[in-house]
Amino acid sequence: MATITVSPVPVSPRDDAIQLYKAFKGLGCDTATVIGILAHRDATQRAYIRQEYQTMYDQDILKRLASELSGHLQVQNRGPF
Repeated sequence: MATITVSPVPVSPRDDAIQLYKAFKGLGCDTATVIGILAHRDATQRAYIRQEYQTMYDQDILKRLASELSGHLQVQNRGPF
């Protein structure tokens, strides 16, 4: 039987937005960080991250993801949000 582990402390959307921005910065993209964040957040949390990213960096995170990721990780029209 599988067990689900829940983080004892809720993660801040602001912290996630900062980590994602750092993952996109520079040459290439830190895909492990992007996957580590987005794969472990539910739809509501991702919506908060999207809103926080827009507020902090004046950029749409979906457009940024589409430009940074390629191949199997590429964001489709519906995106991870």
